[in-house]
Amino acid sequence: FFCGIFFEGLVSFNLARRSNGEEHRRKGEAALDFMKNWSGRNTWNFENKYLVLEAEKMNITGFHERAAQLYEDAIRSAHEHKFLHEEALASELAATFFYEQGLSQKSNVFFHHSIQCYKKWGALAVAKRVEKDVQNKFGPGYVALGTTEDLMAPILAPKGSSKKRQG
Repeated sequence: FFCGIFFEGLVSFNLARRSNGEEHRRKGEAALDFMKNWSGRNTWNFENKYLVLEAEKMNITGFHERAAQLYEDAIRSAHEHKFLHEEALASELAATFFYEQGLSQKSNVFFHHSIQCYKKWGALAVAKRVEKDVQNKFGPGYVALGTTEDLMAPILAPKGSSKKRQG
């Protein structure tokens, strides 16, 4: 039930972005409100979902700086709460967002992190799909980065940690 609402929100915001559709945006916002409510009741399970949906909303409404921060917060939350598959998904959505903003290097880091998470989770077909998407975006000569641990460390660090990203 909860996952269905979360994915309905993601799909609705995606359709709203593609079609500028008010009805899709409203459906996404309804899912966002639902996740916000549940995030307040159970941070562990719902915070990262709420943050991803909020990032998607900020993206389609043109608040790109806020969206960027929310994507990173969603990744951090999923990582802290051990939702590897949702860390992968949030990283993939963030990568796409940064790519669309013209931030190719940052996008590359997030795509690679997403691929690593999907592989670690065992979703090899999904990792392969993302790898193909990266090659389509960055060219056939794309060479994956070695590890994203150092590059992602400021984002994955718990809030309040000295490793937390500044600014």
